[in-house]
Amino acid sequence: MGSGLDDIRKDWKIVNIREIEKIIDAFHENHPVLRGNKQQVIFELLTAFEDLCSLTVISSMLNPFALKKITDHMDALNQALNWVENSSLNCSDEPIDSKISEERYKQCVSFLTDYAYPYSIICSGYISYSRKRLDVAIEDSNVTFKFPEDGNASAWSDILRESKKADFGGFMENINPVKLASANSKLQKEIYIQDEQLCYELSKDVLDVFIDVAQEQWNSTKTLPDSWKFDMFTLDEYRQVWVVIAALCYIHFLSCLSIKDAGIRLKNSSIIKPMESIVDHITSITSIERETVLHIVSYITFEPSKRNIDIVYQPIVIMQGEIAVIAPILFMGSRPERNLLSVVSSKTDFEHSKEVNDLEDLMVQEIEEVIEDNEDLRIIKHKKLEGRLPDIDLGIFDTSSNAVLLCELKWFMEADSSKEVYAREDDITHGCEQSELIMGHAMKDRKQFMRNVFDAGNGDDVDLFCCVVAKHNIRTQNKYVPVINLSKFKELFSTKLPSTVFHIIRNHEYEESLPEDASITYQTVEYGGFVFKIPAICFGSMPE
Repeated sequence: MGSGLDDIRKDWKIVNIREIEKIIDAFHENHPVLRGNKQQVIFELLTAFEDLCSLTVISSMLNPFALKKITDHMDALNQALNWVENSSLNCSDEPIDSKISEERYKQCVSFLTDYAYPYSIICSGYISYSRKRLDVAIEDSNVTFKFPEDGNASAWSDILRESKKADFGGFMENINPVKLASANSKLQKEIYIQDEQLCYELSKDVLDVFIDVAQEQWNSTKTLPDSWKFDMFTLDEYRQVWVVIAALCYIHFLSCLSIKDAGIRLKNSSIIKPMESIVDHITSITSIERETVLHIVSYITFEPSKRNIDIVYQPIVIMQGEIAVIAPILFMGSRPERNLLSVVSSKTDFEHSKEVNDLEDLMVQEIEEVIEDNEDLRIIKHKKLEGRLPDIDLGIFDTSSNAVLLCELKWFMEADSSKEVYAREDDITHGCEQSELIMGHAMKDRKQFMRNVFDAGNGDDVDLFCCVVAKHNIRTQNKYVPVINLSKFKELFSTKLPSTVFHIIRNHEYEESLPEDASITYQTVEYGGFVFKIPAICFGSMPE
């Protein structure tokens, strides 16, 4: 524990949340794992991470809930690599040493599980506090983050909805177990150890089955149209490259599980190959031009110096001599489309911007398919208004109840971290502000508005209100404009009368309620001499 904490403990009254933040930000710096050169430490952490995940998969055979630890390990690895990048460790021209001692392995595990993982949880509390979404109370060494009394009442609904989405990226449970078992049976016959190095022969039969397995993983998490394209490659080309690499990861992972010697298994847990060899393998299996393959691989090559990057989004790490290191679980446990969009969104990609606009058009089409047969409804879409006012993405006029719902549509990728949740929240907040501008314009002269927009007369007494329809996470701080996700919006219109749907949306009755076995509680994390409590939902059916 650092001396800064000892000094502050002399007088707890002077402690504030930012002083505590400085202490915990520096708490990891004296950990023994931060010795040596940067590339070697990164490799060792990747290796320890992969072995931890392997042990988790083995334990999940008796307890399926254990797979939850995979995402915890991913969060820990990402934070640990961020610390290494910002450390004073030097880079080296020396090749990495793939053999890790038992002591060094324990240090890496400690760094991941006792430091990086708890810190990543605390970060979510600090980020929410900085965004004024949480208040904080400090008593002695106890730090409690909590929702402000005047906060948005939908907060728990947001957390509940996100917890329902918190699967394991299609990991294992979306894979055909019979097919995987058959492929593994063939693979085991081709595995051997030579000079402590894992070796396996890749016959076409074995490779084809694992390519099918990887393709099934892609299909289980895909949401985008196959025709999508980016500046440097198409989505289909990216899919082909990703599937080939993921197939190699499945093969390597299952091969490692068969190694009985723990030391040899650890040494071989990550894929270590020249980048050129991986590219050659991809081009030999696909019909994609080599230059395009290189563009795609560069997109998923880790950029540690890039702000807000995540190893899950860019899981290929390049070491000295253009040697690629891949922890297989990062591919096996990913949602490839969603991860690609995270990277593309951080770059200037003209085609991507066009595609996002097209997806909002697809949202309109999905809604129309649900409500198009109702003769009492008039629907307008992409209606331009005067001056610099925003367009109306979708307007629904229910003539039977003389009510109008004006919808602002927002398509964006699903968020899976606190930073991304708040980035999506900013998108939603902008949509709410646009809706308020349109409503202000409409309410000035309802009659004129109804004539111009819906070509309808007698609009003086029409009931006007608005909402934002979002594709994914719908957290918002706006207390006046309802925000509803697309699937719930479609469900309501397909099962209820429009007037009932309007009432439900206007009164926020679409929001999730806590199930009977759930309770509002706190996640407790001890770190750096402090005890942090972060708001959470506990489900009675979940194990401790």
